[in-house]
Amino acid sequence: MYPWLLIGAVSVVVAYSFRGWVRTRLRLIKLAARMPGPPAWPLLGNALFFMATSADLLDVLSTAVKQYGEYVRFWVGPELMVCVKNPADIRLLLTSNKINIKGPFYEFMKVFIGPGVLSEGGPVWRNHRKIAHPSYSKKTVQRYATVFNSCAEDLVADLRKKNPDVTFNVYWDVVRFTTQCVCQTIVGLSKEETGTVKSMDDILNETHNMYDFVFTNMTRWWLHIPVVYWLLGRKTTERYYLRLIDEMTSDMLARRRKALSEKTLTEEELGVVDRFILSGELTDQEIKWEIMTFFTASQEASAKIAAAALLILAHLPEWQEKVYNEIVEVLGEDGYVTGEDVRRLQCLDMVYKEAIRYMPIAAFIQRTVEEEITIKNGDITLPAGVTVVIPIHPLHRDPKYWDEPDLVKPERFLPENVRKRDPNAYVPFSLGAMDCIGRIFAESMIKIMVVHVVRHTRLVAAGSMEALPLHVAISVRSAHGYNLRAIPRGHS
Repeated sequence: MYPWLLIGAVSVVVAYSFRGWVRTRLRLIKLAARMPGPPAWPLLGNALFFMATSADLLDVLSTAVKQYGEYVRFWVGPELMVCVKNPADIRLLLTSNKINIKGPFYEFMKVFIGPGVLSEGGPVWRNHRKIAHPSYSKKTVQRYATVFNSCAEDLVADLRKKNPDVTFNVYWDVVRFTTQCVCQTIVGLSKEETGTVKSMDDILNETHNMYDFVFTNMTRWWLHIPVVYWLLGRKTTERYYLRLIDEMTSDMLARRRKALSEKTLTEEELGVVDRFILSGELTDQEIKWEIMTFFTASQEASAKIAAAALLILAHLPEWQEKVYNEIVEVLGEDGYVTGEDVRRLQCLDMVYKEAIRYMPIAAFIQRTVEEEITIKNGDITLPAGVTVVIPIHPLHRDPKYWDEPDLVKPERFLPENVRKRDPNAYVPFSLGAMDCIGRIFAESMIKIMVVHVVRHTRLVAAGSMEALPLHVAISVRSAHGYNLRAIPRGHS
């Protein structure tokens, strides 16, 4: 008799749960029907929509928001995704405590960086970010200026040695600069140690390939089938990347553990890796995941912004001259540069901001709704579990907020032009509690570098900046590199 009672009880629970699930799905479908969006296929939904190549995804996303407006719904299989391009609602969503979980695309990044500051949300993200934050504070970044200046001088010396008649991809020179800066500050290594870290050169050379690898995994549904993933050799490639990452991060961790055992550092001397070690709250594997996160996010992302700024100056000689004259007038033709110094350079600031408008580090941001929230003045309800997409690239190219958005025009950041524009139409580093922790670090490092480079070289590029195709794979970059020539100032 008792087994039948148990079966009956289980059946009631299952039936009740199924009924609740049906109600939730019907409500979700009803809410989604109130939003415009492309027609969805049975089972697949709009999954095929996101199977564009990395070169085409920006165009596909931009076309969708142009066609359907500021609120677009997509079905990815059974999951609802809502793209929001309205600036007021972007601020509402990104500053809300109801949306503090990263979206499902970030799950594909965890194979390399684990659940942490970049890929996670909730308590893990909050605790790890709290530990790391002092190393990225404004006060701490000011002390990094010594390293930034020294590394920038090395970069200038390398650029001045190049043949002034030969075009080269300046990204590879810049990424070596940012790598030295990050290793000597955030990681806590010396200049000499940085040159001997295991597999770091391999990581630098393979980073873009890793991003392409993760992006392809995100956008190809058949790769989500384990046997297909294995048969296509993806697992072998994944293991190769994991080996490189483990060798580099293990070496960095071991060096910092040894250094901390030999010397007691002051609060001001601690790097991010030191803080994770001393906190005692992370396992070695968690620390290594965060080392990879902070390393690549600080040096690779910053290198793209820095290279884009130099490319703009190379393509816009009149702006290069403005920046150069401002530097000479305000700071002089040579000498040490502080964070306070670069804040006085308004022309350089406009070029910097235009670089991250035109080539934002993130093409879009994903968040998962934890608690129901309404947008569009209450007209749209987003239930828990819905994925929100903030399309940064289309937002930064919207003619509603930007005059001639596909052109490179630093003057759009003149104070009088900024006042006319919705401030939430420009979100290169996101907003709210989950904004970019390294934005102050990156800005100071990049601007100090540009000052040194422009003081001592004249940059030249052929063609039009607007004709350069962009490539998106986790972040946005110039598809064919950041190609220019560097001519030493004073060279005939």
